Amino acid sequence: MTYEELILKLKDRLAADGAYPIQAQAMLSTQILKDKLELVLPWAMEASGFDFWLVLSRENNDDPIHSTLVTWDMLEARRVSILAFHRDSKTGAVRRMCVGSQSPEMDGLYENVQQRGESVWEATARILRECDPSRIAVNRSLNSGYCDGLTATLFEQLKDAIDPCYRERIEDGEALSVRWLERVTSLEKKIMECFCAVTHAIIDYTFSTDFIIPGKTTTTDIEWCMRRIINELGYNYWFGPDVDLQRRGSNVSRMFNETIQPGDLLHCDIGINGQYVHLHTDMQWVAYILREGETEAPQELQALLDTGNRFRQIVMDSMVIGKDGNAVFDEAMRLAKLEGIQPMLYTHPVGTFGHGAGPAIGMYTNQGFVAGTGERVIDEDTCFALELNVYDNLACWDGQRVFMYLEEDICRAAECDYIDGHQTKLMLL
Repeated sequence: MTYEELILKLKDRLAADGAYPIQAQAMLSTQILKDKLELVLPWAMEASGFDFWLVLSRENNDDPIHSTLVTWDMLEARRVSILAFHRDSKTGAVRRMCVGSQSPEMDGLYENVQQRGESVWEATARILRECDPSRIAVNRSLNSGYCDGLTATLFEQLKDAIDPCYRERIEDGEALSVRWLERVTSLEKKIMECFCAVTHAIIDYTFSTDFIIPGKTTTTDIEWCMRRIINELGYNYWFGPDVDLQRRGSNVSRMFNETIQPGDLLHCDIGINGQYVHLHTDMQWVAYILREGETEAPQELQALLDTGNRFRQIVMDSMVIGKDGNAVFDEAMRLAKLEGIQPMLYTHPVGTFGHGAGPAIGMYTNQGFVAGTGERVIDEDTCFALELNVYDNLACWDGQRVFMYLEEDICRAAECDYIDGHQTKLMLL
């Protein structure tokens, strides 16, 4: 496949789900937000026990959650923007209010409650008196940056503006904001499938002889090709992408900016996200560069990939709804070691953010108990980047320790399954 053919194929794939071109992606993002406000927000407020949520954001210093609650034509707060949500305990309905400037697209989703002559602070104080909530959530958190977007200045201004009785009802809203970010709708699942398929196609092209010439192409060349493809589609990459390799005779487990040679084990880590659609992918695949005369990779390398896939299944089987991330980590690691696997596990939620909201299941730098985020429980309709590695000392590489770094996007719904398949065989070049 030529580069031009790839771009046309990917544009067609995105367009089929309304995610290309950029105008279609913008319209899609509005529908996703509408669904989430109607389906996820009432549940999140009820489950967390809050009947009021204040999201305050300041121009040039936005609360990360603010962007997930506004439409595509309001890329950032204007001066001071305040969103207020009040859940009626009798009906369960959520009143969605905006204080301050809002965009045209926002008019269909929010009620502008600021009256003529009122400041944003006077309007906020008034609606609190009118709604008289018992528990008020604001975006402060010790555990997660995306739940900690309320600035110190705005918090002081808020407290100065509202009646003393409501100051006493303000609480850190992590329990609410995590639920808002974590749960995906059926439409979001469908778009995640599309984004995952596009990410796989980018890997397929850049990890092939259509692009790689052993002895000439470098890992850095692949990284820039991945970036170019993503940019041509009008999408973003939220890290890297990173491409590295392992080589027989080297004690470096991830070699960057290297010319690719026959016999190398090539690895990538890539994730895309939309310009307007707040969904992210995160994947790691591996390929083997055949030596002269070889038609297959050394059996031990494929066996190590098979071991990695067995570990992936163990982890998914352990991801039981209601179990916290630390418990999943402990069980999966214990069962893997009983089978003789040498594992590392560092799985994280993915979706609205790349390192998303929900339970952490181990961390690369902490193969043990994870305070805070590891104590969150597995819930329905959450996407995860199933990230891990297994390693072994391989005779085919003279006893050298070789790592199989793997990552694939999954969804924990009624069951736990891959969103768009996963790697079962080494890619061969």
